[in-house]
Amino acid sequence: MSSIHSDLRAAPDRSARHEGHFSNAFAFLFFALVVGLGAVTGFAADVGTTLDLNTATAEQLESLPGIGEVKAAAILAVRAERGGFRSVEELESVRGIGPALVGRLRGQVKVGPPRGGAARKVATK
Repeated sequence: MSSIHSDLRAAPDRSARHEGHFSNAFAFLFFALVVGLGAVTGFAADVGTTLDLNTATAEQLESLPGIGEVKAAAILAVRAERGGFRSVEELESVRGIGPALVGRLRGQVKVGPPRGGAARKVATK
């Protein structure tokens, strides 16, 4: 037998060796697709919901970007003091919240009637 034929018989079957790599790559891509779709649908659900500033809890407010425990407490304090918010822009009167943050929150928050139907307090001089 020639040396060429003996080299062919002795060579390992590389296709079998790489077959496992393709299976692993396919499994990884499938997993990434499933996880990615879950993240996208979760994001889409979050985008479609708006938080009412007049009924939101501290925990709900803290879920907003740029709002932590301190700012959430300040929002609740101003809401209680005023009897509720009439517009999203009134958030600018809360200490630590400026026009830039209000701009980022626009579309994620709304203002409905105050909780419990309480009338808005009117400031007197």
